[in-house]
Amino acid sequence: MVGDEIIANLLGGIYIKGIKQSRRLISTISNNEYPFDRIEEVAVNDETLEVFIPELNKARIKSGKYLWERYVDFLPFTRMSKEFSLGEGNTPLIQGNDYLQKFTGVKDLFLKNETQNPTWSFKDRGSLACIFMAKEMEEVVTATISTGNMGNSISAYGAKSGINVIVFVPEFTPIEKIKAMTIHGTKVIKVKAPDYSFMKKRILKLAKKLGLRIVSGNGPIRVEGYKLTAFELYEQMEGTVPDYITVPTSACGHIRGIFKGYRELKKAGFIDKLPKMIIVQAKNNSPIVSAIKEGKTQIQSFSNFTTIAEAITSGTPMGGNEIIHKAKEFNWLAEDVTEEEILESQKVLGKAGYFVEPAAATSVYAVKKLKQSGDIANDAKVLLMLTGSGLKDMEVFKEHSFDIMESNLHNIKVDLQQLLK
Repeated sequence: MVGDEIIANLLGGIYIKGIKQSRRLISTISNNEYPFDRIEEVAVNDETLEVFIPELNKARIKSGKYLWERYVDFLPFTRMSKEFSLGEGNTPLIQGNDYLQKFTGVKDLFLKNETQNPTWSFKDRGSLACIFMAKEMEEVVTATISTGNMGNSISAYGAKSGINVIVFVPEFTPIEKIKAMTIHGTKVIKVKAPDYSFMKKRILKLAKKLGLRIVSGNGPIRVEGYKLTAFELYEQMEGTVPDYITVPTSACGHIRGIFKGYRELKKAGFIDKLPKMIIVQAKNNSPIVSAIKEGKTQIQSFSNFTTIAEAITSGTPMGGNEIIHKAKEFNWLAEDVTEEEILESQKVLGKAGYFVEPAAATSVYAVKKLKQSGDIANDAKVLLMLTGSGLKDMEVFKEHSFDIMESNLHNIKVDLQQLLK
């Protein structure tokens, strides 16, 4: 386009001259090909789609302030700019303290604290990629389906980049998450439906009819943002690869995005092994984990369930079959956790200094159970993805008990003396 390079220079971004003609979307099981700009999020047979990046064997890590500048060879977008960024990424990678090591039984334990992204969850990485795509396609409005975190994230990024945002949420979405969307000027539509997965499938089918790009957590473009986590971990761990990465899993985009990043690093020759992923779900809603444990190749649909882990509530995830396929191919692990175990995990992480939402806490007890069963070796290096802040879901406090002492100025000295004893 005329003037693209001038615009890119003004924005302080990257402009890659000439569209990458060989970039395309590929269905992850049947390997059917689709154009890169396909507006529908899934293949015609409802399979997950993935961006194919050509000539990864020639990809090199470049210099640059931003992660997407350094890994531009691994990304499909032709125009990227700091003007669309809110400062996502660069989240801490911290070694688990003695308390967490003792609770899980894992000595070589690490935590990737994604709650320190701009809108307090890992979703910001995927939202940046969606904005890159929208700008490249010259779209002025984008839409998403979310239980809260993704809607909050894309709302903020849309506001930053001047793109109008519509978010469809299920009726059980916490009010604090809805308010966090509307503050950015987003139009929120609360949808009453039999369950979240049914709602998602119906709305996604409107994309082509309306000419509106509607994304969910498992879309191929969001995955391109999530894979940046792998690149960041590669740098933070100085080229080493953890044995296991534990990911609370719902729509499946996050776990496959991280793994895609490592696969591409391996194809480019930067690493010689892949991490094994650990799929974690709430026991009350475990369509993928249940299928893997029972040796099935298709997800086990869940409906009419309740779980405090509201951020992972896809009962029939559209990308689930691919995750089951990958789990078998790459020898991944899978574990579910009860409601009581989720609450205990949230408290355990709190005592270690991390306040995360219930869905993010599921990884802790899952690793504990897998270590006790012998599935995780004593010398394994295990990484937990802390996906979302506890401030995302304050309703969970109704499920916790608190030890709060009441006093007054007359009794405070005596009360404090008793406490110190």
